[in-house]
Amino acid sequence: MVFLAMTTSKFVGSPTLLSVDLGRTAIKTCISSDPNEVLVIPANVAKLTLEQVRQGRFEGGDPLRDMWVEYQGRAYAIGHLAADFGAGLGVGQSKIEDALVKTFACIGYFELSGDLAISLGLPYLSQEQFDTEKRQLVAQLQAPHALAYRGRNFTVNVVKVWVMPEGYGSLVWCHKIEKEMMEKEKAAGKRTEEKSLVNLHVAVIDIGHQTTDMLKVDKFHFARGTSRSEQFGMSQFYEQLAAQIKGADSEDLTLIEAVHRPEGQRFYRPRGEKPIDLDDILPRIRANFARELWERIRQWLPSQVTDVIITGGGGEFFWNDLAPLLREYGLTPHLAEPTRTANALGQYIYGQVQLSKDKGA
Repeated sequence: MVFLAMTTSKFVGSPTLLSVDLGRTAIKTCISSDPNEVLVIPANVAKLTLEQVRQGRFEGGDPLRDMWVEYQGRAYAIGHLAADFGAGLGVGQSKIEDALVKTFACIGYFELSGDLAISLGLPYLSQEQFDTEKRQLVAQLQAPHALAYRGRNFTVNVVKVWVMPEGYGSLVWCHKIEKEMMEKEKAAGKRTEEKSLVNLHVAVIDIGHQTTDMLKVDKFHFARGTSRSEQFGMSQFYEQLAAQIKGADSEDLTLIEAVHRPEGQRFYRPRGEKPIDLDDILPRIRANFARELWERIRQWLPSQVTDVIITGGGGEFFWNDLAPLLREYGLTPHLAEPTRTANALGQYIYGQVQLSKDKGA
């Protein structure tokens, strides 16, 4: 299947398109294929009473820090507000849990209403589990919904839902970027490389918070029997790091943010403790974790694969560790950029293609 490089979400008479990447650290969502327009929301969710979310509101400031949804008589805080109420990231839970509330937060932020189509991803732990969770997710979402977002009442009618294995969106996004580059080279009269992801045996390694998703895609055909997700990801890395720091919490958003800052700026202060420089302990933990991560990838990599796309927040973090190892094995590594949001962008493009098919475009 060749994916089209479109830029708008609306065909005449079509529903509005929303992409939601249900990340365990953060939700990534967009209503266009512009990388600068992807919204990143911490994935914390807290179940509260209506009184808790309605009281103490103050106007102004960043709405991303005060996200809450009311649905069927219940109230939920999302993101920073949920973290303030003590909610963690839900490590170990199925991504089906709270998926509806997280999607509602995205819908509310973008002020969407009327007919809506949604494109999402789920881990591919097994074909059976993926199919089961896909059916559950579609059943939750595909219906009319009346809700309130930050006190504003509105209704949406979710008419279409597409669910793909996590990591597949990054392949779609990389193909879009590749196609745009080839078109620019052709327009400039340069000789273009014939090799394309559409014609290759590709592995996608999506290193997320809760899982590492390893997909094999043969000329854009998903290899169900070979692909899999492992319950191994950045959450274990943060746990190993937090174990070395007095008073640290591996699900503390401040710690996670500090880890991903540039070298020399990675300062973290656990509650009740003095700040520490993570650069003093990160290199050793990172090197050990990278070795374990590589061993899992190496043992899985199918012999047909020639190119490997590295994606996800952990993919960017471990790119410099993994890329040389992949080259040693005769493989061509690609970093999906922007790495953290590539899945959401690719899922959006996938939804565009499906809508265009419905319209016969």
